[in-house]
Amino acid sequence: MENSNYKVNDIVKGIVVSIKNYGVFLSFDKAYIGLLHISEISSNFVNDINKYFHVGDVVDVLIKKVDENNKFLSVSLKDLPPSLNKYKDINPSKKITSYLKDIDFSKLEKALPNMIKVELEKESNANED
Repeated sequence: MENSNYKVNDIVKGIVVSIKNYGVFLSFDKAYIGLLHISEISSNFVNDINKYFHVGDVVDVLIKKVDENNKFLSVSLKDLPPSLNKYKDINPSKKITSYLKDIDFSKLEKALPNMIKVELEKESNANED
């Protein structure tokens, strides 16, 4: 249950306290901590978090989830209004984009519906056991 401290979709300021390969930990007043997962930084691929964040940075984030019991917030940058998101222009890694450009996804596109059907059948059979 949420109380009045923080609510989903609130925009709040957090202070970067730790940077890991998978995300940035932020500290909020009132003893809350939050994780800005790497997938919530940008719609583009983020190769190196350390290029964008440093311990002590103050960052505006959007609250996605509140865990009152653990005083923990799941937050996002990519869901902020563009006017508040100074990271919105992160460009994907040139290495990644050139690599993806050379992949022919047409075979996967044709096979995907059947792959999904097979996986759903496996899941269904496992639940029946």
